Amino acid sequence: MLPTVVVQILRLFDDPTVSPRTLEKIIEQDPALTAKLLRIAGSSMYGMQSATSVARALSVLGMNTLRSISISLAYQQVMELKVARPAYDRLAFWRHSLAVAIASRGLMRMLNPVHAEEVYIAGLMHDIGVLALEKFSPLMLTQAVRRASANDIPLVVAERHFMDFDHSDLGAVLAQTWKLNSIITHAIKFHNDPFEDETNFLTTMAVAAGNRLAHECGFPEMSGVPCVHGEEDILPKLDLSSEQVDSVRKLIIDEVEKMDSSIGSKRSA
Repeated sequence: MLPTVVVQILRLFDDPTVSPRTLEKIIEQDPALTAKLLRIAGSSMYGMQSATSVARALSVLGMNTLRSISISLAYQQVMELKVARPAYDRLAFWRHSLAVAIASRGLMRMLNPVHAEEVYIAGLMHDIGVLALEKFSPLMLTQAVRRASANDIPLVVAERHFMDFDHSDLGAVLAQTWKLNSIITHAIKFHNDPFEDETNFLTTMAVAAGNRLAHECGFPEMSGVPCVHGEEDILPKLDLSSEQVDSVRKLIIDEVEKMDSSIGSKRSA
């Protein structure tokens, strides 16, 4: 599923002793990722005139930002893999994943900044189970997407019609296999039902709310497939003002457009 480099970076997320040089060596194992990373670090988005090495980019951006960008770009690489007959618009799916990551981090910075980068990764990977279904059971995914769209029901409901599990369950299994921490794993598992998470409720709720806001801002994972939760179910639980939530909505639109420009992505027609 994810490139080996990304899995290594994710496993280092909780290691307080990891050095910049260690992260640099891991990133440099993937030439394509390194090239894109330097391109972003040298863009006007970060105010650098040039970035000639991962070490230079790290010194300017900081480890957390560099790590988040690395994972974002590697995740995009997964999205760019050729699929004979994809069941959905993969560009729209990528932009949704990015929008949820941005929204989740924006909300978490107001709630508990310590976990802001973790929920960014959780938001980016919240639908990783969809990619797993596409790889290992494409026909089942196609049937679920068609049923969800035809009946105006959430994808997880349609998946449950055909299987004993949904993409959230499968995504959580992958997260556990990759030995990701409980904040990321639980957000992936419970983002469609955050009230079930009794261990990491706040961080999971931030990702669930980020998912809702991404839909509101015009970035659904699949056209014609509704989000599970309404705003009234989630946002009040975060105890944020309407002004704060509106600022995150603006952040979603601004940052997705900036990232589109930096990585050469374009809006769907």
